[in-house]
Amino acid sequence: MTSTVSAVVAHYARCSMSSLTGLVPVSACAFYQVDACQQPRHYLLQGMPGGTHQHYLAHYQQHDPLLPVRFGPDTTVMPVSEALPAGRLQQSHYGRFMARHGMHDVVELFIRRGGRVVAGFSLIRDEALGSFTGQEVLTLQHLHGLLELAAGSHLPLADPLLASEVALTSREQDVALLLRDGASNKTIARLLDMGVPTVKTHLQHLYRKFGVNNRTALTRCLFERLPDSMAPGLVI
Repeated sequence: MTSTVSAVVAHYARCSMSSLTGLVPVSACAFYQVDACQQPRHYLLQGMPGGTHQHYLAHYQQHDPLLPVRFGPDTTVMPVSEALPAGRLQQSHYGRFMARHGMHDVVELFIRRGGRVVAGFSLIRDEALGSFTGQEVLTLQHLHGLLELAAGSHLPLADPLLASEVALTSREQDVALLLRDGASNKTIARLLDMGVPTVKTHLQHLYRKFGVNNRTALTRCLFERLPDSMAPGLVI
């Protein structure tokens, strides 16, 4: 099973995975968010059995050579063969996990905002597809820049802490995140698959909860109480 993510983040993740897997064939793909301690959480899976993922979380995640915390600020695309040479990989805990579940090769993409990793993608190949080629890794590096650019409108900048302690529903959080990025009511309605009147209702609820009466004041309440270097994101 995967953790629940907001509709905005899920939209970004699915579009990104579609682009990645459309250009570079894979057997499975996973998207995850990264918390302030650089730990992956809130996964969305494509082509991977839930049982395999749960086995990974329960027994092998701590041995994963591709965890974001293991890499510096310049790492964008990392094949497992670069993180851990083939001989060592085969003898490692993670290598045994890969072999047990028919995984032949893995490449990781790290998405950064504000200088830190906020999300990542795991691209997995089985024996039938074989290893990622150098050209395919280069293609992923070129695509990485576009995914990171798109993340600016869809992924929280910092670990999920609102500037206020006011409790919001998941839909109110979705609306607030898009509001921060200047989306119109029509755009919010389209991205969240709801009617414009429903968007207006959510905005009215947000106005009431924060004691304001316009979008500018609401945005300030939500996102401008911390300095730029600690700009808040949303609970997802």
